[in-house]
Amino acid sequence: MADRPAPSARTTAAARRARKDPRDLSHDALAVYAHELRGALTVIAGYTDLLRLDLSDSERLAALDGIERAIHRADDLCSDALAGKAPLAAHERQRETLSLLSLAEEVAADQRTATGREIVVSAADEDPLVLGERDALARVLANLIGNAVKYSPADTPIDVRVALERSVALGTAGVVEIADRGHGVPPAERSRVFEPFERLAQDADTPGSGLGLAVVREVVEVHGGGVEIEERPGGGTIVRVELPAAN
Repeated sequence: MADRPAPSARTTAAARRARKDPRDLSHDALAVYAHELRGALTVIAGYTDLLRLDLSDSERLAALDGIERAIHRADDLCSDALAGKAPLAAHERQRETLSLLSLAEEVAADQRTATGREIVVSAADEDPLVLGERDALARVLANLIGNAVKYSPADTPIDVRVALERSVALGTAGVVEIADRGHGVPPAERSRVFEPFERLAQDADTPGSGLGLAVVREVVEVHGGGVEIEERPGGGTIVRVELPAAN
């Protein structure tokens, strides 16, 4: 039998793309996966430390639930990476009707445990419902709360406000606002910080990859919403996320 010719590099690359080979993922895509996995691991580490304390049965179960959520999210990220998918492909997953208040409270609980910070969740009378992919929107809130924790004084709270409001762009919108008491973002820089790997010069001494807000914008826009940065009265930053309401 005659020997088969070796496949060309072009043919091999095409075959990998056809089966979504993870070797075709770009450095930027892998960086996003690493960023999001690190967030899940931080939550797991926080709950693991908590379990070493003398907890009630209900507190222990709540901690185990938090670990389970983080493991589930990390497993989804690993599965997507191994399948060669673009990160945060929320449009490929099944969507469901979600309570923004419940999701915010869940993520806030995870971040309190992971960071030890005071995170206060408040809501108007009506709980906003949105149609979305649960884990992707949870990562949005985790990134925003994590940023607020990172860039604000350690003895100050993080405020998370949830509301159903009228929106110029969306009509009726489910709104989440995350407010901190940090140094704020200059108006001229508020668009740039949503670009991958972009960081403010004033944050050079704070560890970070410059990916969190890029992740937020991508997921929110895939869900048909928008995100913007505002100045908090009295100092600090408010990041406002609007999503189409399902109420």
